[in-house]
Amino acid sequence: MKKSLILVLALVLLASTALFAQGTKEGAAETYKLRASTNLAGTGTIGRGLTKFVELVNEKSGGRIVATANYGSELGNQAEQVEMARTGSLEMVVAAPGTGPGTWVPQLMMFEFPYIFKDNDHYRRVLKGLEGEVSNLVQPYGFIALAGQSQGSRHMLTKKPVTKLEDLANMKMRGPNAVYISMFKHLGAAGTTMDWNEIYTALQTGVVDGMEASPSMINSMKFQDVAKNLTITDHIIACTYYFFNEKWFNSLPSDLQTIVRQAADEAAAYQAIIDDQDQKASLEKMRAEGVAIHQPTDRAKWVAACSPMLAEYRAKGEGWNNFIDKMLAIQ
Repeated sequence: MKKSLILVLALVLLASTALFAQGTKEGAAETYKLRASTNLAGTGTIGRGLTKFVELVNEKSGGRIVATANYGSELGNQAEQVEMARTGSLEMVVAAPGTGPGTWVPQLMMFEFPYIFKDNDHYRRVLKGLEGEVSNLVQPYGFIALAGQSQGSRHMLTKKPVTKLEDLANMKMRGPNAVYISMFKHLGAAGTTMDWNEIYTALQTGVVDGMEASPSMINSMKFQDVAKNLTITDHIIACTYYFFNEKWFNSLPSDLQTIVRQAADEAAAYQAIIDDQDQKASLEKMRAEGVAIHQPTDRAKWVAACSPMLAEYRAKGEGWNNFIDKMLAIQ
């Protein structure tokens, strides 16, 4: 009898140990790491939006996702960070579509095209309306796209004054991708590409005569310290998306996928509010720091100079045409 009781107790103990071990294993499997990164400064509105996203994911998941973020050049330039997200060294990268996954899907550069969007509200409708299309285009390369965010209307920061189109002639201007280089050519300048984190030194040493970005982006990097003229051109509005590693995202249980999507949408809505505020505040800050603000009276010339570009980009092929049509259909 005693032997039987001992045997039963031993079996119960073994079963309990096995269940405990299984529960521990399952519990460990339910914790997911989310390492996110951007090449932009943590103090800018995209960086602050990413901080908000990380906080929301950690809070909403109740610790089932442990999210962290890196900013600036901590993990390399934008191209290197995008590659890390593609291969799984990161779970998510915040990147401009044209200079991020645009490596493989070049028509995404259309998000940064001169003089085709009415205003920032129109641009944000385009970002949201094309979110699914962007995901479809980058999926073959291992990404899922969420949370398109405007970085605001862009202007030109130069070392010498630019008050009219002719003043831009032959100036060396930094742009992030081929669309910008084409735009500068049409405007009479010489465009060159370089990483965002190389611009300050390039301006300081005279490698370039100017660059372009929104007031918030310029102020976040203090580029106005080395170039003292801002020309209000409103030539392009730029954006970022959250590009998730597809395998990682699809490995999440459905409830955690929902949490990540909700957190991304909330972070994008938060970024939109603070960006509108910061664009105005940054412009005034630059003015107060001695930056001369120029308002060209020949805007029609700038628009006309860039107008042939759309036909040139349509001529690149069916993929470009399809994407351009879908973009222009959103009003």
